[in-house]
Amino acid sequence: MKNYVSFGILLKVLLCFRENLCNEGYQADKRCDMVKKLEIMGMELDNCTVQEAILQIEEFLNHTVMSTVETVSMEMIVKSQADEQLKACVEDLDLVIIGDKEILKAAGEACTQRIQETADQEFLKEFIRCMAQNDKSIYLLGDDKEQIDSFQEFLTGCCDKIKVVGHYGLSDCIGDYDTVINEINIAEPDVILSVISTPEQEYFLKGNKEKLNAKIWYGLGENYGPKKGMSDVAGFAKKLIQKGMMHSMMARYNKKDE
Repeated sequence: MKNYVSFGILLKVLLCFRENLCNEGYQADKRCDMVKKLEIMGMELDNCTVQEAILQIEEFLNHTVMSTVETVSMEMIVKSQADEQLKACVEDLDLVIIGDKEILKAAGEACTQRIQETADQEFLKEFIRCMAQNDKSIYLLGDDKEQIDSFQEFLTGCCDKIKVVGHYGLSDCIGDYDTVINEINIAEPDVILSVISTPEQEYFLKGNKEKLNAKIWYGLGENYGPKKGMSDVAGFAKKLIQKGMMHSMMARYNKKDE
């Protein structure tokens, strides 16, 4: 009886092990099938897993020239169709992080891993943790002080060890951006984190990229997370409107190419 029970337990363990191997193989197959570049309305976007993107970030930190990274939202894609300068800036980025799962679905990406980690903003969380663990300094850029204060609160909520060495609101700039550029370069940050509104964020980057002394520019735009004073219903409604606009533009774009 004792041997029969032991054999039964052993059989269950072996079956469990076999099932895990099958699941891992299935997940690996899904990762291999994932397209690394997605095309949507003439724009080519990177489609990396969070792990792959973080490896690129770690490589960028070793470069002598500043690397540019931005989270691309539905709003950016919609606006870029009527704004060639914005579109060119997106195309020139060293790494694109897709910010909305709706973009993945619209471009035909069916990988559940990618859709889930995009919906959960996993890259941003891992990016913040990576900077804190490696003791990298961060400079914050925003439209105004109120926005920057809210962003800083968001960052410390993700990781209280984040090292912020300065911040600047573009509303404090009178005339050109020489003052803010000087402030950034004096601070010598490893990373510039921007939550400037689109397309002003991209205009700022395009006009001043060569003047900035940092390892990485990461533009999040103003929609990096839930806004203070905005309800979940309002946030959902805004996403729904953006999704409708994007799909409408895609339909027109595809019809034009027929």
